[in-house]
Amino acid sequence: MRLKWPFFLTSLGIAAAGAKLVRRHETQELNSLYVGSWEFSHPREKRLHTITIYPDLSIILDGSAIIYQLIELSEQKLAIQDQFGYHLIIKTKNGTPDTLYDELDDISLTLVPTTLNPPKKGVPMQ
Repeated sequence: MRLKWPFFLTSLGIAAAGAKLVRRHETQELNSLYVGSWEFSHPREKRLHTITIYPDLSIILDGSAIIYQLIELSEQKLAIQDQFGYHLIIKTKNGTPDTLYDELDDISLTLVPTTLNPPKKGVPMQ
């Protein structure tokens, strides 16, 4: 009887560690869906904006970092809440970011990939 508990606890620990590794791998794959630089035009401002997302999901909008809380990360969308409480939602189509919904202006904007190389971890784009 005594030998069964250590075996059970060891098996439980191995299963938990394996599940954690699988989740980490899935998260890294989801992050990679959103890595890159896109441009969009806001109809009211009539100017071109650039949004860049890095592998660690840090987001730069027109050269300024966005401070946010992650709401949802899935194959269909990346949803964040910015420091002012507004949601930004990036939706994908065929595995690539396609639209940006801005709750502040209640508008969906089409994302166009930039010609810049995709960002690399820890290397800011210029």
